[in-house]
Amino acid sequence: MDRNIRRVVCAAVRAADGELILGIRHYSPDMHRQIAQRTDGAKFMGRHYEDQGFVDQWGQWMTREEAYQVAKDTDRLTFPEACATGLDGDRLYSEGLY
Repeated sequence: MDRNIRRVVCAAVRAADGELILGIRHYSPDMHRQIAQRTDGAKFMGRHYEDQGFVDQWGQWMTREEAYQVAKDTDRLTFPEACATGLDGDRLYSEGLY
C-alpha cells in the first residue's frame, strides 16, 4: 500500500474560525460528545453544507466534492448510491464509505 496516496479518513465539521472537529459521521454521537465537552463547542453547532466535509490521513480538510473524488480514485466508495452525483456535482456522504 502506498502511504503517499491521499485517503478519506473521517467526517469533519469546520467552525467559522477554521478549527475542525472529527467524528465517525457528521454530528454522530461521538461528535456530539466532543462538542459538549468543549468550552467553545457551540461554534461547531449548526454548521451547514459548506462546513461539513472530511479529512485525509494528514488531517487536511476536504470538501464533500474533493472527498468524493479522493474516495473514488482510491476505490473507497463502497456504496456510491449513497452519495450525491449528478448535475450539481459529486459529493461524498459517510454512508458511501461504510
